[in-house]
Amino acid sequence: MKFLFPLAKRFIAGYDFDSAKPVIENLHNEGYDISIDYLGELSKTRDDCLDAFIQYCDIMDYYQSRHWIDLSIKPTQLGLKFDKEYCYDLMDKLARKSSSYGMTIRLDMEDRYVTQDTIDLCLMLNKKYGNVGIAIQANLIRTNKDIVNLMSNNISLRLVKGAYKEDIKNAYQNKLQIERLFIKHAFMLLSDRCRTYYHLRDDNKVVSAIGTHDENILKEITKNMGAFNITKEDCDFEFLYGIRRDISQKMKDDGYMVRLYIPFGKDWLPYTLRRLKEYKNLKFVAINLFREFFGSKP
Repeated sequence: MKFLFPLAKRFIAGYDFDSAKPVIENLHNEGYDISIDYLGELSKTRDDCLDAFIQYCDIMDYYQSRHWIDLSIKPTQLGLKFDKEYCYDLMDKLARKSSSYGMTIRLDMEDRYVTQDTIDLCLMLNKKYGNVGIAIQANLIRTNKDIVNLMSNNISLRLVKGAYKEDIKNAYQNKLQIERLFIKHAFMLLSDRCRTYYHLRDDNKVVSAIGTHDENILKEITKNMGAFNITKEDCDFEFLYGIRRDISQKMKDDGYMVRLYIPFGKDWLPYTLRRLKEYKNLKFVAINLFREFFGSKP
């Protein structure tokens, strides 16, 4: 599958941390906050888990107390599916270390088989350290109850549509219905009475996170923010690296707080395939690759 690596470079910052560093620094210099993801999931050995643990420790030691950085971690990368206690131990060490730097961690949500375990892990860690949040998927039927539960426990949330294929018993299948639910859930997160923190900025302002590239959803949310007494500084809008650069740049230039999700690492294939499975992304990438190969800007 090496022939896909040119496509993957559209979505990942580098094959290793050293190659990702200049990409991260350049994007921050352009005015973006950054969420770093060391690619990998479904680890099957303790050695694989330890490799991921060490990499995240190296990232924290490199950036230390730079509050524009946070970490996105998939619990199965640290053994959640095959050794829950070992995963919990590694995650506890990461949460404690990140807390000492004033850095936040976001647990990425994976497929429904680990949803509850991921939520339980988040609740446990955040109770101890106060700096661990979680991504929540709008397409899952259980999400409304999960949002209420997590916010009642002061858990930081990042709302996403959901990239994993789930069955009809557990997830909504209709695209329009998912979009409507996303908007509903977004304003649950952003309303004054329900607002939860995403991370603390330098002025200790507490904000939430909305992760989508859907232009219609973004227009609906930004159009109605004023009705909920939400300012541009109250919310992060998150974009995956390499997708809809036009929208992320425009929102940043318009004064919205924009964070880019920056993955890197040798396990780039599963992440790339999830990005390419969506027709619009495939079309988008194909058009831009054509332009790049033939010398014009994407």
